[in-house]
Amino acid sequence: MSGVLGVIVLAAGKGTRMKSALPKVLHPVSGKLLIGHVLDAARDLEPAKIAVVIGHQGDAVEAAITAPDLTFVEQTELLGTADAVRRCRDALRNCDEIIVVNGDQPLTTSALLKGLRGHASPMTILTCRLEKTGSLGRVVRNSEGAVAAIVEAADYSGAAGPGEINAGAYSFEAPWLWRNIETVPKSASGEHYLTHLPEMAAAEGRHAATVPCEPDEFLGVDDRKSLAEAERRMRARKLDAAMAEGVTIRDPGTTYIDSAVELSPDVTILPNTHLIGLTRIASGAVIGPNSTVSNATVGADSHIQQSVIEDSTVGDRVRIGPFSHVRGGATIGNECFLGNYAEVKNSTLGERVKMHHFSYFGDAEVGDDTNIAAGIITCNYDGVDKHRTIIGKRVLLGSDTMLIAPITVGDDAMTAAGSVVVNDVPPGQRVAGVPARPMPASSQEKVSD
Repeated sequence: MSGVLGVIVLAAGKGTRMKSALPKVLHPVSGKLLIGHVLDAARDLEPAKIAVVIGHQGDAVEAAITAPDLTFVEQTELLGTADAVRRCRDALRNCDEIIVVNGDQPLTTSALLKGLRGHASPMTILTCRLEKTGSLGRVVRNSEGAVAAIVEAADYSGAAGPGEINAGAYSFEAPWLWRNIETVPKSASGEHYLTHLPEMAAAEGRHAATVPCEPDEFLGVDDRKSLAEAERRMRARKLDAAMAEGVTIRDPGTTYIDSAVELSPDVTILPNTHLIGLTRIASGAVIGPNSTVSNATVGADSHIQQSVIEDSTVGDRVRIGPFSHVRGGATIGNECFLGNYAEVKNSTLGERVKMHHFSYFGDAEVGDDTNIAAGIITCNYDGVDKHRTIIGKRVLLGSDTMLIAPITVGDDAMTAAGSVVVNDVPPGQRVAGVPARPMPASSQEKVSD
């Protein structure tokens, strides 16, 4: 089977066992929506069309995943998987081959889907051998080993025990599919199921082909327990791949890395660390212990210890922590140091800035080689608006300095301990007091660190 490929992703079900106001396929696993993992696998096949069948809370599903390469097909009544596929006929009318996959199977990989292609059969089924088949439909073969049917667990009358089950992904010759989908009979529940098609193929003497998979590759998420299991399996897959690429993970049991995170070789991840979203960690960096990095970039040879980095960029050879918080689009320059209880929000710190402890910089720009002593705060909010603080290069800010924004402190300036700075400070000037005023030129007062 070859030619123009179309993919159908089934996402119309109610997911009642999730007991959630959120549509089932929109629950996250490893930092990505359930259906997002499936769509990524489908896109790797470079299909001409991807049709997503929506039904229950379809507007929410469509809004969450809308993209130019997706066509949404509504299943107005939830009448089964065959009915859902039938509704995609017009959307995929120019396709020669159709792959059908469930939107709630996040462990599906592009390799699995590619394996469904190229078989000389009207349809190919992804199957798996299990010791306990549970509620999954069984693949029944004839005396010659060819697929005769898929029998749902409730209707299966054979011997209990190990068996080959239907893993829920299929490929079809499009003309054969569209010709036969119209005649799939109703089940006892009044719905039309794709699992009737193997029996129809066998009746024509053109038996379905099968492709085997491992149990870790097809898990469907039906409830919160299987959601947690999918998370566990996906996490293990990510950790194994990272370690195979040269990442040191000291304790995989307490390390959580989302699927989209990118790690360079020679990164070290210490225990109790979470790497979330679109995070990028460069070679030689050490993250942890007890750290969270979310949607952030960390440069080479930097160390984030017991701290939180969110939506920010950290340069090379930076030291942060313990107990620091960098957030809200902050940029931390090369070779900076942020000590304990330092917080930076929506600010840019130049290179080699030292921010030792107990300080807050929000909506600020800080020049290279500036020293920020203990207890310094940019007072950036006046109750109505946020204001910027501009600090030059090689500035010495004494302990407990309050910088009342908007304000600018020039290069090589200095504030004495306890200063409340309400006016701009020219380059090279020393100020002290409440409010801060220029110090006499002869003053030998030093900045307190």
